[in-house]
Amino acid sequence: MKRFTSLCLALASLAAVGVAVSAARPQYGGTLRVEIGAAVANLDPSSAASNDAQDAARARVSPLVFEPLTTIEPDGLRPLLATSWQPEARGTRWRLRVRGGVVLHDGSTLQPWQVAGSIRASEPAWKAAAEGDAIVIDTGDPVPDLPWAIADARHAIVVRGAGGALVGSAPFRIDHVDPSRILLKAHEAYWRARPFVDVVEIDTARRPEAQLADLEGGRADVVGVRAIDARRLTRRGLRVEASRPLELVALVFEPNRAGEAALAWRRTLAATINRDAICSVVLQGQGAPARSALPAWLSGYARAIALNDTAALSPSAVAALPLDQRTVMVRVDPADLVTQAIAERLAVDAREAGFTVKVQAPVGLAPRPDARLVRIAAPATTPDRAFASIADRLSARGGPAIAPAPGAALDATYRAEQALLDRLVVVPIVHVPELYGVGDRVGATAPIARPLGGWDLANVWLQGGRP
Repeated sequence: MKRFTSLCLALASLAAVGVAVSAARPQYGGTLRVEIGAAVANLDPSSAASNDAQDAARARVSPLVFEPLTTIEPDGLRPLLATSWQPEARGTRWRLRVRGGVVLHDGSTLQPWQVAGSIRASEPAWKAAAEGDAIVIDTGDPVPDLPWAIADARHAIVVRGAGGALVGSAPFRIDHVDPSRILLKAHEAYWRARPFVDVVEIDTARRPEAQLADLEGGRADVVGVRAIDARRLTRRGLRVEASRPLELVALVFEPNRAGEAALAWRRTLAATINRDAICSVVLQGQGAPARSALPAWLSGYARAIALNDTAALSPSAVAALPLDQRTVMVRVDPADLVTQAIAERLAVDAREAGFTVKVQAPVGLAPRPDARLVRIAAPATTPDRAFASIADRLSARGGPAIAPAPGAALDATYRAEQALLDRLVVVPIVHVPELYGVGDRVGATAPIARPLGGWDLANVWLQGGRP
């Protein structure tokens, strides 16, 4: 009855918003074949990934196995393994009631002491202990938005089983993990409802071209898609699903071009960027023009960001510049064809203003660039935490970092972002979504691409499965 009721509600909701659902009725059984671009060394959400690509890949896979205490949905914060929470001692101590009756993958029932142990492992600076059917977290310093903080995937609840096995509570359990393939099996006793498919088979470290070919050839059901390939799939009648715009693509100037003396030069170059053309032509409609670091849907203040009013150089002034100032070397990731395509469009736009932009995609040593085209994912959380994450990433890349304190008011985040962008060292260009190609044998009661990133595979079924 629980599955029937939730299924009816989901179908009614999808019909109301015009989401296409397969005409066939949902069916149980089968193996869902998924491909991703990076390898995943392990699924422990609290362990450090070796690079950004592996971190992003694990962020997609781990939520299929492990669940946090709270979760962030498009309409705000929602309970998950915690049913309620209450601050104490001015935000340095929080009490969270643990959901009862949650069956873990090993058949045991989730206990508050296990939740407390998982929280201590994910954040050693906190003290966590069980008290009855709740846990109490003592953060030391005030954390006024702790329920939002623990929604992060790294705070998902992981129970350490015999032999170091990782045990979770989410729709799928771990069956096998190796460098090229992850096998997950349906959690029969999942507290919401059993998933439709029996097995999720995830092939890792697959090149984008191979993923496309496998989807088109019927050898894969869900793959990652680059914006530059979206139109190719839709023309072949395959489905492309997108999250909200989550990832910032920005031009970040190197220290040798970041000084106050070069402000008018940067202003002139930034003014040549045709964001609308990049979104409609290069990204094939799969992106949103960005004039702020945070996506507009997340911050709410994007339109209030003021552009730097420093006077741009006149065409004659640009023509009079020394050759090394009229030539701009922009470095991109050699493995990222999307940023390379955007950089090529920047070169076309800049040429009309008298600049020569050369795109550098080195695989080894190369001359020092003037700027880099970078991609930075904005976590779907509060604006202050999302901006702090972006600022931290920019700092790691040698860029300026000005971030508000955790829990800061929205106006403080706005002022911090305005201060960052005023210098024109960081120039936002576009925000892009996560994109996934979906095969024609896949049906679902909800979009596979979650609005805030990642997959919803618990509500996927396959044609030809068990009715």
